[in-house]
Amino acid sequence: MTSAARPNWRRRALYVLGGLAVLALAGAGLRSCRSEPEAPPYRTAQVESGALVQTVSASGVIEALVTVEVGSQISGQIKSITADFNDRVKAGQVLAELDPQTYESRLRLGQADVAAGEAAVRQAEAQAQQARQELSRRKSLAAQGYLSQAALEAVEAQARTSAAALEAAKARVQQSRASLRTTEVDLSRTRIIAPIDGIVVLRAIEPGQTVAASFQAPVLFRIARDFDRVKVKISVDEADIGGVKEGQAVTFSVDAYPDQVFEGIVTQVRKQPVTEQNVVAYTVMAEAANTGGKLLPGMTANADIVIQRREGVLKVPVAALRWTPPPQVQAAPRGPPGTPTRSDFGPAFPGSVAVQKVVGQLGLDPRQKKAWADIQTELRVQATAAAAPGGEAGRKAVAEVVNKSLSQLEARLDERQKTRLKVLRPLAFELGPDPAGFIAGSVYRQTPDGPQPVVVQVGPTDGAMTEVRGPLKAGETLIVGGGPKPKMRVGAD
Repeated sequence: MTSAARPNWRRRALYVLGGLAVLALAGAGLRSCRSEPEAPPYRTAQVESGALVQTVSASGVIEALVTVEVGSQISGQIKSITADFNDRVKAGQVLAELDPQTYESRLRLGQADVAAGEAAVRQAEAQAQQARQELSRRKSLAAQGYLSQAALEAVEAQARTSAAALEAAKARVQQSRASLRTTEVDLSRTRIIAPIDGIVVLRAIEPGQTVAASFQAPVLFRIARDFDRVKVKISVDEADIGGVKEGQAVTFSVDAYPDQVFEGIVTQVRKQPVTEQNVVAYTVMAEAANTGGKLLPGMTANADIVIQRREGVLKVPVAALRWTPPPQVQAAPRGPPGTPTRSDFGPAFPGSVAVQKVVGQLGLDPRQKKAWADIQTELRVQATAAAAPGGEAGRKAVAEVVNKSLSQLEARLDERQKTRLKVLRPLAFELGPDPAGFIAGSVYRQTPDGPQPVVVQVGPTDGAMTEVRGPLKAGETLIVGGGPKPKMRVGAD
């Protein structure tokens, strides 16, 4: 080989090696693209042991413990005002005064009427005395035969008339005195008096303003008794009112002090419903200390009423009770347009919700779903008939029918599904809450073999954590989310 040919040979060798390297890298990249992605990790949380506080959240309004509206019982023009907003006043203190001239004139007129009446009484007394004396003389003459009987009777009638006139004059005096007392009361009412000790929170008048009290007493002032304690008017939804009782603790905050928590006690649960936009609520009154006077009337309170507090209980996140492994999603067989398909869930029957809760977690394939639909048809009829007696007897009869139907379904399951059914089967007999308020539920442990279902009894919740009873221990790891996405798999009957 010549010396000129050697470089060409070397260049061709380099080109071949470079091409092989490129092909190798491309193949590795292709295999990397085709490799299955790692399953996303599960989100987990631990079972905890401790206190659980169940609360009802609602909004309310701060009000003074005692509020009195001060009005006017008479009409007139405001002459002077001696109390203003935020003033501390004492019972009996003058807050304002109406122009008294009209009532002073009426008072003088009444006094004159009384004086005139008393003079009329004295005149009537004199006339009556004269009539009695005249009657005495005429009786003496009649006894001696110097006066006829008719004349005597006329004198007697005159005496009775004089006596009646005296009584009428006395009655008119009483009437005038009563009218005078009314005028004196009206005159005293020209001074607006504070009925209680407290703070003026409203002044609704100005000097010179005319007050008309013809039909309804106008509100001139509003006085709140001291703010050492306040009440909270809370509106509780009808769905939550069943657990609210007098004496329960209340915690609340206000927008003015969002980082401070105030405490109070429920003092009253009112029976009268309040309906607004088709939403029914009930009014709950609570009382709280107002340390530092920070709470003012009208403030919005974000309240939590403590329904119950349970110590030393097992509790799990609410998300753990909601999470279930994603079932294999089956593509329904497609037929001509308009072909009806069979529904996995038929009409409800006694215990149907609990049964479907179990069957829905088994991951049935199309043939198993069809078989379950046929089993349900008979189950629905038998369960309805079994529940007819009602009470505990009806519950037991329905449980027997459900157990029989699940056994029929179990014969059509694979080993994995049978294992899951064995664990979840107690859920199928949850036909209602137990006397303590617990209902059946399920959570999933994280194990090397995948999610493992655990049947538990579910109790009160605080919105984030829920009390449970069952084969769990504090510190165990439960799945609360994440995991592989459902895979689409085409199947046919």
